[in-house]
Amino acid sequence: MDDRSSPSDLDFRVALLERAVTENARRLAELARVLRGDKRSGARETVTIDADSVSPFAAGFHFRETDATGRPYRWTGRGDFFELRVRLDRNTDWTFEMDLRGNDHVNVASLRGFVDYVEVPIAFSVLEAHAIGEIPAKPLSDVAVLTFYLPAHFVPSKLDPTSVDHRTLSAVFYGLKLVPGDGSAAKQ
Repeated sequence: MDDRSSPSDLDFRVALLERAVTENARRLAELARVLRGDKRSGARETVTIDADSVSPFAAGFHFRETDATGRPYRWTGRGDFFELRVRLDRNTDWTFEMDLRGNDHVNVASLRGFVDYVEVPIAFSVLEAHAIGEIPAKPLSDVAVLTFYLPAHFVPSKLDPTSVDHRTLSAVFYGLKLVPGDGSAAKQ
């Protein structure tokens, strides 16, 4: 364990371990299915997840909204992490690029990323609006679990007593692009 062992961080890590145990059970069932010869597999082409295509079962997202330009987005902040499950052909590496916007109260530079509950390095584009990382190959798998840890939050009604918004908010999620193989999500 490293220096980031605050109680909040430890709670998150325990929750991540619990989710990993559940994921391992799912993977064993998936492996059994593959060994039986069921040939269903995940995507092999670029996959784009936007605010409209976030599953209702994805963790950590609020309901879809639109910005002043009419572009759909979702606030994160329903907990210290948000998580997406994506069907992909995991026999190859993938890259991801996520359009995630911080604000005056949340700095997205502290974002940490996990693929299948294992931490992966994240870099930010020049404009610091896009988090970029890699999804390593995982033979005999067709699902990637992407977890992003961002424990910074704010409540609009606590900052402005006239606000009727009592939600706990973090950063704004516009979308995620996944590119297979040697391609880079940033290049596409």
